[in-house]
Amino acid sequence: MSFYEDKIFPYFMEKATKTFRREIAELIAQAEGRVLEIGAGTGANLGFYSAAVMEVVGIEPVAAMLEKAQRVVQQTGHDFPVQLQVGDARALPFEDDSFDSVVACLVFCTIPEPEQAVEEMRRVLKPGGKLVFYEHVASNRPRVRAWQKRINPLWRKLACGCEITRDTRCLFENAGFHYQHIKDFDHPKVPPLMAPIIAGVAVK
Repeated sequence: MSFYEDKIFPYFMEKATKTFRREIAELIAQAEGRVLEIGAGTGANLGFYSAAVMEVVGIEPVAAMLEKAQRVVQQTGHDFPVQLQVGDARALPFEDDSFDSVVACLVFCTIPEPEQAVEEMRRVLKPGGKLVFYEHVASNRPRVRAWQKRINPLWRKLACGCEITRDTRCLFENAGFHYQHIKDFDHPKVPPLMAPIIAGVAVK
């Protein structure tokens, strides 16, 4: 990791995601049972889980972010155990059908080979388990999508691999997830090229 990726970008990422914090909190409250959080980051979501949660396991590829998340765990009392570890969403070190819920918030824009990560999430979910998601995606408006494609190469470098051209809705559908409910909208507080959002719950 470069100094920028390790120290500077995580700070700006944490500030930027505060825009979505309330909406993400409402979604994450729907997770239950044993929960796997993909891209746990700095632990910003750990306070959003409800009493229906028995355990949270968080994976994150960037060790520097997990160091901050560990401090959040230590400073915040939880009624359930929290386990955080460095990990790759494309190769989850967990058994089949071992989680009741998987949470993915603002992570599928960055994961390389996202199809593999989705298959892994589905593998570790129990039958009928929930995928709780909040992701920025490619626009369904042709003009905006064209501009996203133009800007994406530069954005990818500035945002440490983040893509603004991912069709994550189709990605989840193609993996066999079925939407319990989904909201597809442009966030009013975000620049137009990053504003398209999908949010909701899908089931295995």
